[in-house]
Amino acid sequence: MKKLIPVLVAVFTVCNSYAIMGQPVSGPVIRKVVIDPGHGGHDPGALSPDRKLREKDINLSVARYLGQEINKNYPEIEVLFTRDKDFAVDLDKRGTIASEQHADLFISIHVNSARKNTSVSMGPETWVFGGDRSLRKDDSYDVVLKENEVIRFEDNYKTKYEGFDPDNPQSMIVFNFQKDAIMRQSRILGTCVQQSLRQGPLRGVGNDRGMKEGGFVVLAYCSMPAVLVELGFINSSTDRRVLSSEDGRRNLARQLFTGFEKYMETYAENGKLHMTLDEEDAQTEKRYRVQVMASMEKLPDSDGVLKTYPQIQYIVSPDQIYKYKYTMGDFITIEEAQQYCNTLRSGLFPDAFIIAVKDGKLVPVN
Repeated sequence: MKKLIPVLVAVFTVCNSYAIMGQPVSGPVIRKVVIDPGHGGHDPGALSPDRKLREKDINLSVARYLGQEINKNYPEIEVLFTRDKDFAVDLDKRGTIASEQHADLFISIHVNSARKNTSVSMGPETWVFGGDRSLRKDDSYDVVLKENEVIRFEDNYKTKYEGFDPDNPQSMIVFNFQKDAIMRQSRILGTCVQQSLRQGPLRGVGNDRGMKEGGFVVLAYCSMPAVLVELGFINSSTDRRVLSSEDGRRNLARQLFTGFEKYMETYAENGKLHMTLDEEDAQTEKRYRVQVMASMEKLPDSDGVLKTYPQIQYIVSPDQIYKYKYTMGDFITIEEAQQYCNTLRSGLFPDAFIIAVKDGKLVPVN
C-alpha cells in the first residue's frame, strides 16, 4: 500500500487547473491537456487477425490528429503527449505525467478487440475510473482486464503495483480511493466524448456501448478529469477498414475533438466571455449564481472546500445571520443557472440553490 501514497496525495493536491480569484467564476479553465496513445514499444496492444495492424500505431496516429485539432481551434491550450513515438510508457507513469504537468484533462486512446472475429461494427465505448465491476453479467469487464494486464511488460510490476493482480478484478479495491469531484467531471467529459463517437465513423450497429466505469490503472494515477476511449474493434473487418486508413483515423480524431469541444462549451470556461467579480459588481443587470454554502464569518483560504473548489466566490449580506454566501457559476438566465444547479446537486452540494445578484448584492430571484 505504500506505493499508493503518491497517488492519494496527488488526488487531494490542489492543481493549477481551476480558476482563481479574478478569473472566470463558472467551471474550470482548461489550459493543458495530456493525450495518451495507449500501448507502445514492446507492447503492441490488440492485433488484427493477420497480426499486421497494431493497436499502438492506431492510437498514436489518432492522438496526433487530435492534438492538431485542439491546437488549431484552441491555440491557448497546451497539448502534451505521454508518448509521441513508438516507445513504451508504464501505466502508472502515464497518469503521473499528467499530474506532474498540472494537466487539466487526460484522454487515453485505445482500440478494442472482441473474443471472436466479426464483420460487424460493434461501436466505440468510453470509460472513466470507477470501483469494482467484476460482477457484471456481460463481458465488458474484459476490457479492463485486457488494458491492465499490460503491466506484465513492466519490470518488477509485482513490487511496483503492490497488492494489485491484473487477473483478479477484486484487487481493484487497491485503487478504489475517493476521487468524487474528479470522477464527476470525468463522467461529464466521458458522456460528451461517447455521444460524439457514436456519430461516426464507427457507430456500431447495436445499442450504444455507452460510458462505463472501471478500475483502469492508467486512470487511477490521474489527479484531473480523465477518460479512456476504445475507438472500435480491431478484429471487426468493418472497423478495421477505418482504423487502418489515415482518413479514418483523422475522422476518429475529429469525433474525439467534437466531444472535447462539447465539454468545453458546456462545462469549461475557455473562449467564453464571463465577467470577473469586480467587473460584475460594476454592472446593473441581474445575474444568477448557485449558492452552495453560507457562514456567519468569512471562511479562511485554508478551508478544505475552498481549496478543492477555488472557483467558489462569495457575496456579503450584512443584514443576515449567515451573511457570507458562497456561490458557484455566473449566468444571465435562470434556465442556465438551474441546469448548473442540478449538476451540483447531484454531486457534493445536494442543497445547492439559485440566488440572484445585482450590483454585488443579493436580490430576489423573481
